Amino acid sequence: MKKTILTSAFVLLIACLIKAEELPADTAFQFNRKYIKVEEGNDRINVKVYETDESNDTIQYKQLYEGIFSDEKSYEKWTVQEAFGLDIPFLTKKKKHAMQMSSHWSGVGLGFANIADQSFNMTEVNGVSVNAGSSFEWFFNLLDGTLPLYRNNLGITTGAGMSWLNLRLDKNTHLVDADGVTGVYPAPEDIHYLLSRLMIVRINIPLLLEWQPTICGNHKAFLSAGVVAGIKTFSSYKVKYNNEDGKKVTVVEGRGLNTTPLFLDYMVQAGYDWLGVYAKYSPFSIFQSGKGPDVRAVSLGLILYFN
Repeated sequence: MKKTILTSAFVLLIACLIKAEELPADTAFQFNRKYIKVEEGNDRINVKVYETDESNDTIQYKQLYEGIFSDEKSYEKWTVQEAFGLDIPFLTKKKKHAMQMSSHWSGVGLGFANIADQSFNMTEVNGVSVNAGSSFEWFFNLLDGTLPLYRNNLGITTGAGMSWLNLRLDKNTHLVDADGVTGVYPAPEDIHYLLSRLMIVRINIPLLLEWQPTICGNHKAFLSAGVVAGIKTFSSYKVKYNNEDGKKVTVVEGRGLNTTPLFLDYMVQAGYDWLGVYAKYSPFSIFQSGKGPDVRAVSLGLILYFN
């Protein structure tokens, strides 16, 4: 319905611009419960479209579109994302009240990464040893939104974002795809790796149940838990070492390496206002079944939200 309304209004705007010379300097008219206003001055035309409420009250018009046109350039602004509850950082300024529920997903985060098995053993998992102090995950979440379920204290949060998982192997080992199966092998003789790193880039879509208790008249404290589904967009394995001449050598030893194309993480977040902590654990292996060691990704870190 909204798409039909917006399309009709946009067509009317174009018609107004084509016949702008036939209209008075300031023109306003109604069409199908829309209020369209055309103003001309200073060699430019300003067009605004509003939507009325159910009672057709002209005081409570809601602006959906604004266009300013001149011979040199034009400026257009759509504000319909606010009607859908979609928040776009840097493009949409969130308007929230003290008692309004605000989602906690869009933002930037950085955390330490590691691997684990089903028993949460993270020392050495199926022959894979990771340097946890040098392994990390960082992400940039662009979109989010919350559907309140109970009194603006409980809701479902979703959105979209991207993450980069970097795992650095320990004990001078590297990953090699041999006959379609990825395995862990020691470095060639006389080579000491300065870097032995697996990187996985993916797009993430969360589904989190978020609780925001009322404390001191606001909802700034929060706790959320749920799942994050991911689609792999890129992965590669890189090593760095010094050769016999002391020159640094960088080699990309493989791309893909049988890493699974789909991911699923359990995620927990907690924090206050724009700062939070998170923990993630994947119940599934990083590699495809039977094509690599059975290791699951875990991470723990901080998030700065765009609230």
